[in-house]
Amino acid sequence: MKIYRSLTVGLAAAALLLVLIPSLGFAQIKLPAGTEVTVSFKQDVSSKYVSPGEEVLTQLSEDIAIGGVVLVKAGCEGKARVKSVESAGKGGKGGKLEIELVGLNAGGGYQALEDKQITLKAVEGPLKAQGKGKKTLSYLFIFGLFIKGNEAVFQADQPIKATVTEDIFIVPAGS
Repeated sequence: MKIYRSLTVGLAAAALLLVLIPSLGFAQIKLPAGTEVTVSFKQDVSSKYVSPGEEVLTQLSEDIAIGGVVLVKAGCEGKARVKSVESAGKGGKGGKLEIELVGLNAGGGYQALEDKQITLKAVEGPLKAQGKGKKTLSYLFIFGLFIKGNEAVFQADQPIKATVTEDIFIVPAGS
């Protein structure tokens, strides 16, 4: 009887260790809200080609590192959403474009716990661009009807300062 009890306790302890040991290798690292990052658009975004609600691709410009460990490598993709658009118009009216950052995918050997995106917001609020108007000749009523302003454009690779909006836990990829 004593042998069976010892064997049962030993097997239970071994089973517990088998459950706990794999999880010890998967340390979670917290990426805190407020962490500053720099992103950019992957390609030019123009008021001529996008529409409200459309998503455009962004990319991380610099690695995100915590305690010397690179959690997200530069170049990882993210998304932004077009909030509002006004195309350039007649009479020299310039285009307008407003975009908000959505999030960023973790990468570089790590992933967000539960495969969540790293949510971002631009430091200065929604991103706004205004195309130049052409008012110099628009005062001439007849000719002004044929003059069109410039489209609003966000240039690719233009750095955008952003912050992480909520705490997120990052774990080694594949865990």
